[in-house]
Amino acid sequence: MAKITVDSVEGEVNYEETMKEFGIEKIDIYLKQMKNLDVLYRRGIVFGHRDFGLIFDAIKNKKPFAVLTGFNPSGPLHLGNLMILKEALFFQKNGADVFIPISNDETFVFRKSDTLEQATKTAYEHVIPSIIALGFDNKKTKIFIDTEFKKMYELAVKISTKTTFSSVKAIFGFTNDTNPGQIFYSIMQSASILMPQLNEFGGPKPTVINIGVDQDPYMRLVRDIADKLGFVKPSSTYHKFMPGLLGGKMSGSKPETCIYLTENPDVAEKKIMRAFSGGGRTMEEHKKKGGNPDIDVACQYLYFMFEEDDKKIKQIFDDFRSGKLSSGEVKQYLADKVKKFLIEHQKNREKAKDKIEKFMLRE
Repeated sequence: MAKITVDSVEGEVNYEETMKEFGIEKIDIYLKQMKNLDVLYRRGIVFGHRDFGLIFDAIKNKKPFAVLTGFNPSGPLHLGNLMILKEALFFQKNGADVFIPISNDETFVFRKSDTLEQATKTAYEHVIPSIIALGFDNKKTKIFIDTEFKKMYELAVKISTKTTFSSVKAIFGFTNDTNPGQIFYSIMQSASILMPQLNEFGGPKPTVINIGVDQDPYMRLVRDIADKLGFVKPSSTYHKFMPGLLGGKMSGSKPETCIYLTENPDVAEKKIMRAFSGGGRTMEEHKKKGGNPDIDVACQYLYFMFEEDDKKIKQIFDDFRSGKLSSGEVKQYLADKVKKFLIEHQKNREKAKDKIEKFMLRE
């Protein structure tokens, strides 16, 4: 069984067991009734939810709703972050206003950056341009940096009176050695999640937070607080973790495990060609026994994002299992797709730098 905390995931996650442990429900019943689903939803990568019925109703009846997805600016965004942003784009296309908090406070208090100033600089230079470059609508997208948006602190102060240290400690497992900044950040995160429901943004409404199961403690805390302040309890969806290039967990702090959105396309190709393979140890063995696409990183990246044709991905998996398609061939197919994406994305990043102020929430 994997060890899951808000700042780390160790071991292989059994999603069925995790759903039972956390009280997360399957999302299939709603997705079957929706059209034009992104691959993340069609293929079960987004697998669970809390209160998604509120969001489904808002989409179906064209009611106001919001999606919030946050990032800590410890470094450039990578392909795992891209998956999360694609989820937010899906909701925006279905009518949602998008809120994107950049948690420079989290980056600093969890010691992912030496200084708060460095975290803020990284946000402006690396994170925000990559977000904008993906095609978000500036009229329906609001990006803000935690320490620069005063209303975050005002809301956090109000939230802090609606819970106790005992409750927060039980949810997050804080100890006497915990940095006090981490304790207060749990309240700041709750403020981020509830902020789309402030009067200046249209007041209380359904809001969905798209996260991995490691972030669920924040949802449990904020859902206990929301109605005490007159807000709608926020909904959440849960996605599987995209594997790292070496087969373990992907981490932005370990360059060998991920591909950054700012990566040189040729370097990205080399990383992919060295990725963990689910194929046979030799070409002869692979042709005879085939491979396992469920653990092959290149196959999984195609499945998660880079091959949208469902018939094509099935054919790739079948051919890999039979040994007809080699690991090297799958890797090269993926590398070509990733390089094409990176070249286009990086052009858009340069253009996005001039658009930052159109997206930012300021005092």
